[in-house]
Amino acid sequence: MKLRTTTSASQPSRLLALQLACAAFLAACGGVGGGVDATASAGSSAQAQSVPLQTYITDNLATEYSKVWVSIETITAVDGSGAEVTLLDATAAPAVVNLSSLAAVGQLMATANVAAGVYTEVRVTLANSIQLVSLDGSSTITAKLAPAGSSFVVHVRNLSLDTAANGQLVLDFNLAKFSYDAATGLVTPTVEAPKPADAFGKFVHQQATVNGLVASVDVAGQSLAVDDARLGRGVVVTLAADAVIVDAATGATVSLGAVALGAHVEIRGTVKPGATTADPVTVVASVVHIEKALPPVAVQSVAGAGKVSLVNGHLVTVALNEASFLPGANSVVVDIASAHFAHGVAADLAAGITVSFRGTVSGAGAQTVVLASDIDLQGAPSQGERQKNPEQTFTAVNGAIARLNPDGTFTVTVVKADGPVVVPGVYTVDPLHATYMEGKASCLTTGAVVQAVGSLLDTTLAARFMNVKGCAGEAHAEPPPAPAPAASNPR
Repeated sequence: MKLRTTTSASQPSRLLALQLACAAFLAACGGVGGGVDATASAGSSAQAQSVPLQTYITDNLATEYSKVWVSIETITAVDGSGAEVTLLDATAAPAVVNLSSLAAVGQLMATANVAAGVYTEVRVTLANSIQLVSLDGSSTITAKLAPAGSSFVVHVRNLSLDTAANGQLVLDFNLAKFSYDAATGLVTPTVEAPKPADAFGKFVHQQATVNGLVASVDVAGQSLAVDDARLGRGVVVTLAADAVIVDAATGATVSLGAVALGAHVEIRGTVKPGATTADPVTVVASVVHIEKALPPVAVQSVAGAGKVSLVNGHLVTVALNEASFLPGANSVVVDIASAHFAHGVAADLAAGITVSFRGTVSGAGAQTVVLASDIDLQGAPSQGERQKNPEQTFTAVNGAIARLNPDGTFTVTVVKADGPVVVPGVYTVDPLHATYMEGKASCLTTGAVVQAVGSLLDTTLAARFMNVKGCAGEAHAEPPPAPAPAASNPR
């Protein structure tokens, strides 16, 4: 999956890879022009059984560009009669994706219900602009997919997708076969449809952004259900340990019981697929944002995430991995002077810290500045947790597991200083309430190399996020066939 820049169309280079997985097949989002309603577009199967679909995207890292930004507008599927079914409709607000950030990650894009049947083609519509950031982040190329026009349609043909028998579809924008011609400024994509088991076997985790209205609140179970136009009705969101709920109107932190039915929320978290296609997807979140009822007109609200590269007073430079806008550059300056911290404090900010932010944007490209309304430091303690344990320090422990303990914790022997906090010695890591960004709990074995990010008290780290190196895939990621008709500084 190498990405080479060429000077003529006769010397194709290699570019990005994107995978799109549809669990519980077909029916996920909205469609392109000419599409018909998803529940009545499978030709003669319009009255047939309807099946649910969750659509994921994923990617592998390019080797010649550090970031590859695209905007996804629509995804549709075509049945044997030529009728077009809407899978994703993001024409009003295209889904901006940095494909490089999705290496071994499945991004849940949408869920819908479609008529069971056989589909022979999938069409993906992209905005006719693609941004390539150099490896050192110093330059950004804005290329196109076609010489003219605002959109470009990628066709995946010769499929035989039987939604009654298969609950997943995977589209692979194959990086190894993409080409970029520097002379014309055009990128030529290649999209394939690998087996879902192969794609899901490479995921280290699935993730999603939930944006919709609160349908129910379960205080005892620390969860809420959200009706999302793309992800479906009743998306279950459970709160991770030390999760924070932020009211965007006031900046205050509120309890789950204070979240009103019908409130508009935006939530980003990791996805736990159900054991079968009939089970609901659960999103585990560490931050819940209650949106303002009436956002200011003509104010562009944005969100982003990445690693801090520089801190200069209240101006923080973040090398972006994710954003809701096309950044036009590798980094963005975030002004935290008025920001509310969901986890962590300003003093925790340092190069290498992973952060997410929300706010309003001014400028463009390298001159972009985001005035942050709130910011979250991945793995840092919340204000409430700091008050309970003021001695704790936000840090990370890296190394191989030396011993697994009966209580579910494990020990790591650090042989050299790792930042200003972690010094050589034996550390105990409690992963029981951690969210796994890579691997899973069953990957924790003696000798496994881990990174645990969280709060250190003496020599015990309460992990909030875990990475287990070299352990990918979820055993339950691919649902079984449907039954027959009649189912340190963290760095």
